[in-house]
Amino acid sequence: MDIIGIKMHGRQDDDSDFVLFSLEKDVNFIEPWQISGNAGRTLAYHTTKGSFIAIHLMKDAHISYGPYGFESMDRSTIVNVSKIKSKVPSETGTWIYFSDGSRVHVRKKFTN
Repeated sequence: MDIIGIKMHGRQDDDSDFVLFSLEKDVNFIEPWQISGNAGRTLAYHTTKGSFIAIHLMKDAHISYGPYGFESMDRSTIVNVSKIKSKVPSETGTWIYFSDGSRVHVRKKFTN
């Protein structure tokens, strides 16, 4: 299984911060890691390519999942665009309906 991780150290704040690695082939060990004393713990993957943390911030998910067809619809929702069946405007944003019948409400207003 492939995982997209974020560099634990030496981030450049660009696409190079995200690395795709294989859980089976690359990971030596996994441990909980805390960025600061007040932050929650996340998983840290230690590989032969370096150490990476699991994606846990929306801004990182938006950047790293973009090439796979995901788009940020508002500050709290990232959508797989290829799965959208329709968008229906509402007073407070837009209802996005998916091919499987599920839906999500986003604050962004779409006209179509």
